[in-house]
Amino acid sequence: MPSVFYKRHGVVITDDVYAVWGAEPQVYDLEGLEDLRVEYDGRPTRIVLLVAGALVTVGAVAALSVAEGAGQYVITAAVLSVPLTGRAIRIFTPVAWHLCARYAGAGVTLFTSTNALSVMRVRRSLMRAFAASAASVERLDRSGYAEAYGRLNSQL
Repeated sequence: MPSVFYKRHGVVITDDVYAVWGAEPQVYDLEGLEDLRVEYDGRPTRIVLLVAGALVTVGAVAALSVAEGAGQYVITAAVLSVPLTGRAIRIFTPVAWHLCARYAGAGVTLFTSTNALSVMRVRRSLMRAFAASAASVERLDRSGYAEAYGRLNSQL
């Protein structure tokens, strides 16, 4: 009986296989997975908006020393709105984290989520499965494959 290291979000990780049960069920042999890494959608617009916000803040501070009366209140309101705008952008454009690897020479995405903790949990479970797979010198049975392919065939 294979050890199950993770079973959530449509993903099952045993000491033999990494299986995804979703719209397109896929089963990967752990021995074939290489170059495991975590990637994220680095949105360049965020960096541009951060730089623009910093420039607006610096410009507003410089203008604050020149302006008088009501102009100072307008500039102060503009400076205070920059962090709120940045927070809104962050909320409405979440970053997607991807757990990627190479399988049989091709790049595959094993898991995707906007929650970095979920991706790290799957990665940690997969690393534990790799360690258990490497530690078992004698592979007695491949019951993990039978179970995974049985579930795959039942869904197809």
